[in-house]
Amino acid sequence: MPTYSHSQLSTYETCPYQYKLSYIQKIKIDTEGIEAFMGSRVHDVLEKLYRDLKMTKLNTLEELLEFYHQCCEKNWTEAVQIIRKEYSAEDYRSLGAKCITEYYKRYYPFDQGKTLGLEETIYFPLEEEKGYWIRGVIDRLTLLNGSVLEIHDYKTSGRLPTQKDIQSDRQLAFYHMGVEGKWKDIQEIKLIWHYLVFDAEVQSQRTPEDLQQLRQETLELIKKIESDREFIPKESPLCDWCDYQGLCPKRRHRVVTENLPPNEYLNEEGVNLVNKYVELKEKKGILTGEIDAEIARVEEALLAYAEQKELGAIFGSDHVAKIKTEAKEKYPLKGEPSRRALDE
Repeated sequence: MPTYSHSQLSTYETCPYQYKLSYIQKIKIDTEGIEAFMGSRVHDVLEKLYRDLKMTKLNTLEELLEFYHQCCEKNWTEAVQIIRKEYSAEDYRSLGAKCITEYYKRYYPFDQGKTLGLEETIYFPLEEEKGYWIRGVIDRLTLLNGSVLEIHDYKTSGRLPTQKDIQSDRQLAFYHMGVEGKWKDIQEIKLIWHYLVFDAEVQSQRTPEDLQQLRQETLELIKKIESDREFIPKESPLCDWCDYQGLCPKRRHRVVTENLPPNEYLNEEGVNLVNKYVELKEKKGILTGEIDAEIARVEEALLAYAEQKELGAIFGSDHVAKIKTEAKEKYPLKGEPSRRALDE
């Protein structure tokens, strides 16, 4: 039966071509952006924190930071890519340590409810009649006061969303659907995002009407995906972080040429063609400007000639310049002395 996830649906919305390569052709790329790498290591630490707490072991901040740095060393490979060249791997590692430190200080001693699950997998029918299912993994599930179920999600994004963005977020709303009815006596489900870079907690809730609307919107999106036959590439600022740039018709030439030695780069056919095209366009702009200025001068001369000779038409060898004059009311602009007199 067809199964979808939030990340899968988001990939299609970001770029249908990326979706095709990843989920239809299932092409695996052995690269990872450093933002994702750092986020995974922070998740590892927070999972350890709460998993150990379930065994009554409370790690110190120093122990967690040591574990974090060990995870970074253990998992680092040359496949981790840094897109924003103004920052180093150490900068990103420091940012991850900052996220952990601020989270620890904010929630210590971590007694806000009982942890029911960590990295909890959910799998539920979106529409049983049509056979569509949704899967996902919840970072942490917490029971508060015996009747409130909290769904926690950790984010290391460099952007803090607005409350409006949060209210329309699909990911945790899916998780709400996935856990609904699993435990008795649950009277309320809260969705909680931890934006760790900002040391911020954002909360939201969903009504039955919200969830029904999400079901309908998701079914429509799935229908759009399954009817797509072209999967046209969609360019955006996120392209710089895409693992499939070397396969994308919009980016492939850049990937092929960006690491060429200068002499080979300047002699590459495509580079030459683009450079020549831009050169010609710039020349055209200069010439067009010069011609437009010359036309304006000739027009002024024609008008002066027609006024001097009292003519309504001036004949050339094969063409006629017809002179048209009309009276237009022109009022002084605001602030001009004559305008003040008019206003009075």
